[in-house]
Amino acid sequence: PSPAAPPATPRAPRPPRPRPRPRAAPRAAGTEKPNLAAADVRGRLEAMSRRFDRDATDLLKTWLPEDVDARAVGRSLRFYLRIVAVSFLVRWFVAEPRYIESSSMAPTFLPGDQIAVEKVSTLARLPAPGEVVLFRPPRSALDAERQSELDRAARRGAPPPRDRTQQRRRDVFVKRVVAGPGDVVEVRDRVVYVNGAAAAGAAAATAPAYTLEPRRVPPGSLFVLGDNRNRSFDSHVWGALPRENVVGHVILRYWPPGRFGLVEH
Repeated sequence: PSPAAPPATPRAPRPPRPRPRPRAAPRAAGTEKPNLAAADVRGRLEAMSRRFDRDATDLLKTWLPEDVDARAVGRSLRFYLRIVAVSFLVRWFVAEPRYIESSSMAPTFLPGDQIAVEKVSTLARLPAPGEVVLFRPPRSALDAERQSELDRAARRGAPPPRDRTQQRRRDVFVKRVVAGPGDVVEVRDRVVYVNGAAAAGAAAATAPAYTLEPRRVPPGSLFVLGDNRNRSFDSHVWGALPRENVVGHVILRYWPPGRFGLVEH
């Protein structure tokens, strides 16, 4: 008899195929996924606001008479604190008030005038000729001012005055832009010329009594002069103004009321 065949090895069962995941139906308009990060921030702010109301109410209850609604006073306090915060942000990042101390910009500005300076637009652009700008003095201006002090002391035979250069770094000047990068500025025959033509813009209080050889404004810089040409410490003394020193441009004179108005450019 023929030998018996070996028993067949049973096959292992195949694992079940994974079912395809159903595709998400397209979202209808107006059913976008909510921004969880924004919702979390909003929730935190609301919780902080409620906590402030509770703490302010508890504190005010210890100070106010019993017949005064401490909760209402706390809400009013929060409202005014918001106004102060917004005013602070506007003051430092958008616009700020300034006080005119000298007559270098007369007749446009007189000593005692108060002005508003816009600080945002000059972050993205270079002020154009004719604009009035507020700026921090460059190093060349500080050095020229220090040298002038030493010269005056030497003429009087007095000892050199204390060096206040570091403190003056925080000062600001107000002048009018006369020329921009690449322009050639010259002063002759009591007239300011830019690229060979008389400078346009607001009329100066006086014609310049000085002369200035042709000078090209470096890239990224401005040439600024005071409207009161002969009583102004400006670019004709210390050179070009670097763009990074510009704080903003003057848009409004708001005090005194009789001189209220936009600044001519």
